[in-house]
Amino acid sequence: MRIDHEYVKQQPVGVRHLGNGVAVPAPSIEAIRVKRYLLLGGAQEIAQPYWIEKVDKETGEVTKRSEFRVSCCMRSSIDPEKGVSFWRNEDRVGFAGLMRCGNVWSCPLCCAKVMGIREKQIRALFDGVLSNNGSAVMVTFTAAHTPEDSLADLLVKFKKAQKSMSMCREYRHLIEARAGAVVTTEIMYGQSGWHPHQHHAWFYLFSPGPNVEQLAADLYAVWERHAGKQGLSVLREWRGRNIGVDVRQAWGASEYLTKFDRERDWGLDSEMTAGRLKLASGTSVSVWGLLEDAICRGNGSGSWALFVEYMRATKGKASISLKAARNLCVQFGVDMNVDDFADANKSGESEIFATLSGASFDQVFRNGGLGSLLEAARSRGLSGVEAAAAAISNGCVFS
Repeated sequence: MRIDHEYVKQQPVGVRHLGNGVAVPAPSIEAIRVKRYLLLGGAQEIAQPYWIEKVDKETGEVTKRSEFRVSCCMRSSIDPEKGVSFWRNEDRVGFAGLMRCGNVWSCPLCCAKVMGIREKQIRALFDGVLSNNGSAVMVTFTAAHTPEDSLADLLVKFKKAQKSMSMCREYRHLIEARAGAVVTTEIMYGQSGWHPHQHHAWFYLFSPGPNVEQLAADLYAVWERHAGKQGLSVLREWRGRNIGVDVRQAWGASEYLTKFDRERDWGLDSEMTAGRLKLASGTSVSVWGLLEDAICRGNGSGSWALFVEYMRATKGKASISLKAARNLCVQFGVDMNVDDFADANKSGESEIFATLSGASFDQVFRNGGLGSLLEAARSRGLSGVEAAAAAISNGCVFS
């Protein structure tokens, strides 16, 4: 029994108006937090059948491990003798003593934690540049795609095209005034198939920055040529807006971060509820919307197979790169670490207020009640942990 699912169903649901007469269900903040654990459980269920076997050359012993790291995330305590603890820092509450996978692509919990850290790094770069009379622009690179294109092939071609472009003389001339850059890779899915694209933040130590229309035109000519060499086609405009290369002025970190976080902000904009509606309307859906659709439709659905394809295609891929901003990071004292696994498992200063035995935690996990348990800890402290763990272990919703 998935206790978290029953918990969410019992939560009150309001209505969120998006304008133009469009309204979507707006779950409570408690339901939104618990849904992250539902998504994690769904991703783990999808990943569960896939294993990699390794044969020891000397002994011939065969060992198996999951093909996807997300399958092991938050599953058991690091030290069974110490169990699992609960920490509190002001209004934030979380688990301690659990190993996280650090996969920002397919784990909603690690994505939320790591992206919060990346946002602080990116914001610090913007603040450093803009407070020193600098400027910034947002550059987006896209390529055309069809439902027949595999995500793995698109990502390989996109990366090769970007690398080829970065080495050519015209591109180097266009970026010679640039002081640094941050690069993020995003992936959406829609009726035209997979849509990988990149958002760049380019920083300049002078103001005003470059003419964005001229820069977009110059970059498009270079990007079209190098994308074409990899078998990618690029459109200059679609419905009156630049799509092959789009360049916009960034007056602060919020413009870049809003675009950067749009695909990952599945909780606050009811992505969990509206995901299938977006697919039906012909626009793109985030991977979390795709995952929710897979959970709802089950094994054998198209969304289920697509999410497996997505997990395989993104293995080992970087989501964010600060390499081109190294000098700026040093200049403004910004931490340029991008170790997702380390950041996902990072623990800050906090107060430990409750501990659960490894066996009790395992029973809660098996009944799919991690999110409900954490909400009980958030609202009722130690007594809530004990009461919720007992109820969930017996297959009951604690609220």
